[in-house]
Amino acid sequence: MDTMGVFNTYLYEVSKGTKPVALVTFETGFLDNAIRKLEKRGLKFLVQNIDNSKANLFFGKKECIDAIKTFIKPLNDLNPYEDFILGAVLGYDTAMQCERFLNMLNKTCTQAV
Repeated sequence: MDTMGVFNTYLYEVSKGTKPVALVTFETGFLDNAIRKLEKRGLKFLVQNIDNSKANLFFGKKECIDAIKTFIKPLNDLNPYEDFILGAVLGYDTAMQCERFLNMLNKTCTQAV
């Protein structure tokens, strides 16, 4: 499935309330079309530029977007707690998020020694 297909699937899920927030990585040339669709539906969104050619587009419930805004930075720079919160908000498998959190926390503690 192409990026717009993934976006449209998530847009449907967010609009129907089955997913509180979604994340899609776009090539910047396709971003404007997606933003227009979100604005037309009155959905909140946040754009995070990755580089000159790509950007992350978060969209969904206002409360979720506001929470993500409090710690948004390159995704590989998130601390274990921020990563866990983002994964939970995006609806990732809870047990897998817990395992990822513990692994990241263990790595952070090991690096600090």
